[in-house]
Amino acid sequence: MGKLTNARAKWLEEYGEEKMFERILSGETVRGIMFSNSQDAPNGCLSWASWYKWLDAVEGRRERYNEVLRNAAHAIAARAVETAQASTPETVVVDRLKVDTDKWYAAKLNDQYDTRQRDVNVNISINDLHAQAAALMSEELEREIVDAEYSVVEDEED
Repeated sequence: MGKLTNARAKWLEEYGEEKMFERILSGETVRGIMFSNSQDAPNGCLSWASWYKWLDAVEGRRERYNEVLRNAAHAIAARAVETAQASTPETVVVDRLKVDTDKWYAAKLNDQYDTRQRDVNVNISINDLHAQAAALMSEELEREIVDAEYSVVEDEED
């Protein structure tokens, strides 16, 4: 990584993990935070390279970040509800897009908000069913057979 990336990662370190994660928890995206702070960052721009360098600079920070993302889904889902409730006939088209985007984003961050219907595929082989039925019949027949002594009786002719 270059000097500029290192300088940007250092700026992120000075900005602070807690402050950064708090903004993400409130529903802001990392990209949005990068652009809103770009005037303060070295060379006027934060980059993904500097973000990931900063994220991996401290042990356990990436795990904390992933947990923050899972929890940020709650704020994003709440924002979707607020947008839908505040919608007016004039803004309904735009608001619907905002709500759908927030629902999608919340679902990506936390499976709890994934509302897609899950398809379950079940494959059944007829051969397997026949083999299973034959095994069950065989077991049933073995239980019903009773050992007995017998003798052959012939009809006598007069």
